[in-house]
Amino acid sequence: MKTWMFLVAGVLILVCAAAGCVQPTEEEAQAQLCQDLDELGAALQNMQDLNASSSVGDIRDARDEVQSAMENVRNSAAQLGDVRVDELNAAYDNLDQTVQNLPDDASVVEAIQTVRPEVQAVRDARQNLSAELNCPQQ
Repeated sequence: MKTWMFLVAGVLILVCAAAGCVQPTEEEAQAQLCQDLDELGAALQNMQDLNASSSVGDIRDARDEVQSAMENVRNSAAQLGDVRVDELNAAYDNLDQTVQNLPDDASVVEAIQTVRPEVQAVRDARQNLSAELNCPQQ
């Protein structure tokens, strides 16, 4: 009976580890969040680098890249219960809404001029959170 219980316990531990039940340490979670914030910064830079030779579709594609990076940030932040990402969430939501509201017939220059302040607001909020977490500067 004792052997059976050890076997079951061992299998449960392996299943739990494979399923991600093991919570990262606070330091690991913070390091992951910092890494995800760096990736968000890179996605924002790509969006910031769009120019007159880009299309409205390129702007939307860049927003999708930012969206994916933002989801990673949100997931990492959830591992650290005391991290406040409200400012970053609000800035991202404004950016997302601005891109969604771009008319399909908008000129690229108009679209970029409309989106750029929102991108900068997300960049500022990301930088504030990185500084608050004392993330290493890239």
